[in-house]
Amino acid sequence: MNTLFRTAGGVLGPTIAGAPLAEYDSPLVIQTPRGPIPCPLLPNATAFNDVFFTAPGMSFVGGVVTLFVTSRAAETEAYEPVKEAAAAV
Repeated sequence: MNTLFRTAGGVLGPTIAGAPLAEYDSPLVIQTPRGPIPCPLLPNATAFNDVFFTAPGMSFVGGVVTLFVTSRAAETEAYEPVKEAAAAV
């Protein structure tokens, strides 16, 4: 399960972060004595604000989900009387 969730996070994280970075971009123009040089589009401050404000929300959702996941130790303790009864038979 750990590998599954790490892989899913590795796939979804950059995708979610990349969407605002691709949406909000600004041209970079370098001024030189011979005239302006246009450069590629770069993400602006709005894009980074969106990414950094989305990350805590996603972390909170992940924390809430972990509260509802039962531990394997609790399941093992629940089946202990069944194992003892089966051994007696």
